[in-house]
Parts: sequence; C-alpha cells; structure tokens
Amino acid sequence: MNYTTAKNKSSIDFLLSILFLQYMLYVTIIFNILIARQVMGILYLTFIPGLVFIKLLELKKLDIAEKILFSVGLSIAFSMIVGLFINEIYPLLGIKQPLLLTPTLITQSTIVLIAVIIYSLKNQETTQLSFDKNALPIFVIPVTLFILGIYSTFALNTTMDNSIALTIIIAITILFLSTVLSQKINQKFYPLILLAISTSILFFVFNDTALITKYIIGKGDQWIEYQAFKLTLTNSHWNSTLPPTQYTDVLFPTYSMLGVTTLPTIFTQITQLDESWTFKIIYPFIVSFMALGTYKLYTTQTDEKTAFLATFFFITIATGKGWGSAKQMIAQLFYVLLLLLLINKKISPQKRKILFIIFSFALVTSHYALSYIFTFMIISFLILSFLLNYFRGGTPITNEFKTLTSLTMIHLIIVFSWGIYINASESFNLLLDSINTITRHINEFFEPQSRGTALSGLGVVPTPTIFHQISAALFLLTESFIVIGFLRMITKREKTGFSRQYIILSTLNLAIIAANLLLPRLADTFLMSRFYQTTLIVLAPVGILGGQTFTEQILKINLKKLSASILAIVILIPLFLFQTGLIYEIAKVRNESMALSMYRWGRLELHKSITETEEVLGAAWLSKYVASSEIFVYSDIVSKYQVLTAYGTIERGRILLLSNSTKTVLNNNEFVYLGYMGVIDGKIETQLVNVGYCILNTTDLLIMLGNQNQIYSNGECSILQGYMFKP
Repeated sequence: MNYTTAKNKSSIDFLLSILFLQYMLYVTIIFNILIARQVMGILYLTFIPGLVFIKLLELKKLDIAEKILFSVGLSIAFSMIVGLFINEIYPLLGIKQPLLLTPTLITQSTIVLIAVIIYSLKNQETTQLSFDKNALPIFVIPVTLFILGIYSTFALNTTMDNSIALTIIIAITILFLSTVLSQKINQKFYPLILLAISTSILFFVFNDTALITKYIIGKGDQWIEYQAFKLTLTNSHWNSTLPPTQYTDVLFPTYSMLGVTTLPTIFTQITQLDESWTFKIIYPFIVSFMALGTYKLYTTQTDEKTAFLATFFFITIATGKGWGSAKQMIAQLFYVLLLLLLINKKISPQKRKILFIIFSFALVTSHYALSYIFTFMIISFLILSFLLNYFRGGTPITNEFKTLTSLTMIHLIIVFSWGIYINASESFNLLLDSINTITRHINEFFEPQSRGTALSGLGVVPTPTIFHQISAALFLLTESFIVIGFLRMITKREKTGFSRQYIILSTLNLAIIAANLLLPRLADTFLMSRFYQTTLIVLAPVGILGGQTFTEQILKINLKKLSASILAIVILIPLFLFQTGLIYEIAKVRNESMALSMYRWGRLELHKSITETEEVLGAAWLSKYVASSEIFVYSDIVSKYQVLTAYGTIERGRILLLSNSTKTVLNNNEFVYLGYMGVIDGKIETQLVNVGYCILNTTDLLIMLGNQNQIYSNGECSILQGYMFKP
C-alpha cells in the first residue's frame, strides 16, 4: 500500500467513525435510551465537533492533552455559534421555535458531517492515537475517585455520612504528593492526574457544584443564570432584542450571554437531562478542563513538575475562593485558550487568527466581566510589547506584532458589537456603570472601607480560631510568594526561563490586583475573590517560583532539587486541606463545606444552601398556573433570590420581602410564598429597614396571613393569594 492510499484509508476511517457516532447518537435519541442518550449526547457535544475542526485545520503539532483541550473549547464554542445561527436565521424561514430538538440536532450533525467530508476530500493523514499499556494503572485513578464520589454523594444524601468525602480529599492529597515525590510517574500523565483531581473536586467537594442535591446550589448568580436558561428553554428561542424592564433589570446582562441561554438549551434538548442536572453536570465538567489549559500554559514557561505544582495551586485557590457561576466557568476555559494562543507559537499565524476569533467570540458571549478583563489585557499587552521592542532598540513593528494587532482589533470588534447591539446594550451598560461607580467614589480614596471586598478577597478575613489563623497565614504567604517570584522573574529572567510575553502578562495581572486595592469600589464590581482567582490563571507559576526562591534563598536551604517537594509538603498540601475544609472538619470548628460539615449546620444555614423538592414544586406550580409576569409575590429573602427566581422564573423585581409591616389585605394579583422554614419551622428570614437581616416568626404575621386564601399546599410549601380586586 503506497503512502497516498494509506492517507485515503486513514481519512475514510475517520469519516466512518464520525458517521457511526452520529448514528449511535440518533439511535439513543429516537428510542430515548436512558443513560446511553445522556452519555452519548454529552460526549458528542463536548468533544466531537472540536475534534473534527482540529483535523480540518490540520493542527498536527498539538500533543494529546492539547488536542483534548482544544476539542472541548472548539466543541462548546461550536454549539454556541450554531445555536445563535439557528436562533436568528430559522425564524426567518418560518421556524418559530428554532431551539427545539429537531432543528438543533439536524443542524449540528449536518455541519459536523460536512466538515468531516471536506477533511476526507482534502486527503489528509489522520493521526492515530496509540494506547500505552503501561498507562493502565494511571487510568484507575480517575475511575476510583469517581466511584468514591458517587458513593460519597449517596451517603451524604441518605445518612449525612461524610466519611467518603473526607476519603476523597485524603486520596487527592496522597495522589498529589506521590506524583511530586515519585520518579516513576511519567510526566506525560500529569495532565490526566490533574484532570482527575479537578473533576473530583468540582463534582464531589466544591460547594456550588457538588452533587449533593438534585437542584442547583450556591449564593451567586446561578439562580439568575438558571432563570435565563429556563426562559430560553421554555420558548425554544432566545430573544436577542428583549429589553430590560423595571422588574427584570437583574436578569440582564446575564440573559445576553449565550453560555447560559442557548448552550444549556442545546445540551438539554439533545441529552434530555433534567434542567437542574444540565447545570450540575455540564458546567463543572467543562471547567474541569481548565486543569489541562493552565498546565499547558505553564509548560510554555517552566518544566513539567513546576507546571504541575502551579496547576494544583490554582485548583486549590479556585476551590477555596470559588470557580465562579456557570457563565464564568465556561468563560474561563476560553480565557485560558486565548492566553495559550498569545503565548504558544506552535500554531501558524493564520490558524491562530481563526482560533482566536472563535474563542474570542465564545468568551464575549459567555461572560461580560471576564471579556472586559481580557480586553484590558490584550490592549495593554499590545502597547507594552511595542514599547518594550522600541526601547530595546529593536524593530517595534514585527510580524508577530502585526499578528497581535489584528487579533486585538478582531477582539474589540466582537466585544463592542455584542455589547452594544444585544439586549439594549445591557452588558456594555454594566461596564459604564462600573466605571461611573469608581469615578463617583474616587474622593473616598483615603477611606479603607471604600475598598469593599478587596482585602477579604485577598485573605484578610476574620480568624475566630487558631485554625482559621493558620489558614489565613498560609494564604497570605502564597500571595507573598507571588511578589517574590515576580521580582525574581524580572531581575533574573534568563535563569527563570520566563518569556518577555509572559512577564508582561504577569505584570498586567499584578496591576489588576493593585488597582483593586487602590481604586475605591473596583473590587465590588466583580468581587475581589473572582479577580484574584482570575489573575491566578497567569500568576500561579510565578507563585511557585516565589516559593522555590523562598526555600532556596531566604531559608538558605541548599536543596534545589528538593525545593518542589518541600514546597508541596510544607505549603501546598496544608493550604489544600484548609481550602477544602478537611482540617476544619477534623477540628470540628466553623466550616462552610457542605460535603464535609452540613450535618453540623443549623436549619437556617441549610435553608440558605439547599432547596427542598417541595419548595421547587411550589414555585413551579406558581409559574405554571399563574401569569407570573403580572403578579407580585411576598416571600422570605432566601426564596426570593433562589427558588422563586430560578424555578418559579418570576421576575425578581416582582418578589417582595415579607415583614411585619406587610399590608394585611392583598390584591388578587398578590401572593404569599412560604417555603419549608415558614411552614414547618414557623420562621422566615427577611430584611427590615434600619434593622437588616433578621428572623421573624410566622405568628407575627398571623393577621396578614389569615386574611389571604390558601391556593396551594404540599405539606412543606404553601401559597396564599389575596382576594381584593386590584383597583
């Protein structure tokens, strides 16, 4: 067989493989084969389109970890772009609900099939992935962690037994330490180990994504994101021209983001996952690949062992400070892919432009704040690169600078086009509001309280026990390592191996942290913890460099080869055990980890984090049988911001807080929603003027409640309706 024939056979085999996968996907959907449909749908949408386009673009220089990473990024971006296309074009062809199963499935699979056929006709060689039999023991690791996680979830939901959750954290610690100390573990397995660690943490340890309940949890934007998704799913259409009203202002600009509107709708339609499980499975699964992204970013600057430590450091801080809400999760994946394209030159300039456009669009349509941070980064990166070349006496206008300039212009066009023309410019208005907030409070420059969450986001928090004091000290120590590492990086660049481009990126990220400390109210626009976690995507290896410098130079320990091991044992492992909550749980002190300590929480604390089935049923009933866009609902503060917003899809401006000053006679378009605590415990949490957050007994509201008609009750949730006709 000659070479040309071999290439033909290879490309045809690839075409047949994709055809077979699409056939199996259609079979599982048509016959609605449980589990098989969900697994096939998730794997297909997450990997296959991206893999096809990697072949089409001939990205042959990518290693296996990079191919997986870019496959995920391209696949998710593909679903977002296709979703937007059919959402805007199909209604013009008479299809009023374009995001139903049939249009989305046929369009997705047809485009993928066309791309595969084009690839086959180009007669390109398909790289065959070989399996190393010596790698089999390594694959046991993620399987074991996954099995432990499933059992842990079952134990927590049935008996509140946290022993398996503790075991998972201990197992991750042992795995990390063994990888750092062992000389037998091949470095090519580092990405798999990191992926196993991040996936286990996200699904079974991290509060906002742990599979502890079947409903979404958390205290951030998840509830608004879920509402935006439900509105899109219910209508099978995303309204890009929908303007905010006096009752829906909180919904925007979240509703403007494809990452939480069309993307989960497509996944739900094809997989038929329960809507809550779409959020609880898809987003943590996607963001877990950040471990691959950060690792590959760091290996462009450091050796594999240092990159491994830096990625673990990033995962640890993200677990403690938060991975962000759903839209921020997927945006971070595109963010790190864009950084890779800026730093890694193994992809040709023309193909980098194509990938940059795709990932830039995906970032902008996933998370407004992160896209603005990247906009600042790339503009500043361009300017500093020019100035650096100019003052070094070189040619400032190099081919690389021209490429960077064109990438910057493309990104700016996408940012401002989307921000200005979608949903009455709400995402762009948010940026302007943030700028106005900062300028309006600039006169508070010398007032420490004007920094808002800046200090707490950097670890300066109350420390009620010795354990909290140790945790805070470790956290602050790692921040000092970043400063030490940065100083060494800029003074001894040749020895550290960091490129000038990476030094510029590090400088810009440190500038972001400094700006949050200096400018009043800036930290509150995105929350300092999110700013820090985002900057750590770049700064993590700088922190590891600082830690190694600390052990080698400051402590005068002449053990250069062992500096990574010392850093892991003395700093990173204790930090990880504190950030995951294991030490707090062992010591039985205050701990916010649901997986480890919710059995010690009081009823009110559980109510803030866990939504009961009966509460969801009550909110859904209210949304289904009452015109939710024409009513007002009185409720406790937790129900307002969580279950009524997400599962009731009630405009948050129409949800009012119950209090002892609530009028005693309600109109017939006004309702009272009492959740589990109100019905079973007879208590509600609310917020009163001049008092703040407080607990009221329902007995204090007997007159008001007694004047209304009960129209719904399931034993743990009750809905009352006023009887007065609205004048």
